[in-house]
Amino acid sequence: MSFETCNYVWGCAENPWNRLRSPGGSSGGEAGLVATHGSPLGLGSDIGGSIRLPAAWCGCYGFKPSSIRASGL
Repeated sequence: MSFETCNYVWGCAENPWNRLRSPGGSSGGEAGLVATHGSPLGLGSDIGGSIRLPAAWCGCYGFKPSSIRASGL
């Protein structure tokens, strides 16, 4: 768990709105892709904010489903 998105193969992901900032978290690359309309949505798991933080830092919405929020699905 980290506040930046880096790996040895692709390097560090950049925030689509400010290249000097990180998109944040383990789902940061996906959040950047969704924020720039490269994908309509992304799927992942969120334990400590792994979806919600990168989404917020990239200007899109991260939704953590729960039994109350997704009861009608």
